[in-house]
Amino acid sequence: MLPKHLEAKKRHHYVWAEYLTRWGNGTKNVFYTTKTGKIAWDSVRAIVADDYFYKTTTLTDRHVEIIKGFSRPGNSRLHQQNMSFLDDFLRIQQAEALYLKSGIKNSEIELSLHVMSCNALENLHAAHERSASPVLTELAGENLDVLQDQQRMIQFMMFLGHQISRTKTWRDSLIKVLFRRTPLEIEVADAMEHAWWFLSYMYGTKLGFSLYTDRHNARHALLINDTTVPFITSDQPIVNVHSCVSETEFGAPEHADFYYPISPRIAYIVCDSKRFASGKSQVDEATVLEFNSKVAAQAMRHIIGDTEEVIRFFKSHIGRRYRKVSVDRAVPT
Repeated sequence: MLPKHLEAKKRHHYVWAEYLTRWGNGTKNVFYTTKTGKIAWDSVRAIVADDYFYKTTTLTDRHVEIIKGFSRPGNSRLHQQNMSFLDDFLRIQQAEALYLKSGIKNSEIELSLHVMSCNALENLHAAHERSASPVLTELAGENLDVLQDQQRMIQFMMFLGHQISRTKTWRDSLIKVLFRRTPLEIEVADAMEHAWWFLSYMYGTKLGFSLYTDRHNARHALLINDTTVPFITSDQPIVNVHSCVSETEFGAPEHADFYYPISPRIAYIVCDSKRFASGKSQVDEATVLEFNSKVAAQAMRHIIGDTEEVIRFFKSHIGRRYRKVSVDRAVPT
């Protein structure tokens, strides 16, 4: 058996498996929609994951130039952080190039390079999950005071930012609508697809930083659902439920009410709107039905719940937002 540090992680979850277990009624099995549209009951390990989803790719000078172009606008400190993160990966890439150029064959070196390409980004997401885990446990128990701790708030907002941008749903939906009308647009779109593993992390950091710095302007609320209809989640667990978001067309909304179900009973929302006051809010059944339908509409394939009935009720809503693509501009912000 290989030492732990030499084991390549193959199965990459783009929605945290431990998070999904809150819909398992004390088990690791949940109800969910399959790729063929059926309803199954199985382990959270079986869903919202792809083999080598976060595996890094080799970046050319042109890829790096395009990444830097997307990183520069906005906060200069954040740009520096992104570039430091990029440099770490480029050093690994340079080490691999030197090894290949040497003509030497060494199975241990090759294994180490493979492990780094498979594990580096997956490990970063795992670190965000570990830091958010105690916060989610407290929030699931209705303890909103945990976010009075500044460090916990930073960690949780960063986790939310990455959970928005790290999913296959977000990647595939955005890449699908990138303009490819001119040679330059084709080059940029191809570069974004190739380097998406890095861009997704960069955008997640940007989103998390924005959520944190804007925390005193937006309204942060813990939603408590004591109705007979439980909250569901999906392969895109954080969705924008603001009224300006279309459920039938994919486009860039003007405002965001980021909604994140934490369990069948508890959810967290960050509002641009004034729909909820900061603090705890009880929600009625109409609100639960609305949010569940929006979660399903912005899912690509999987919705997840704690009962077969709730999955069956919202199954017809899945992917409604992506069935008709109508956008004027498709570069993510």
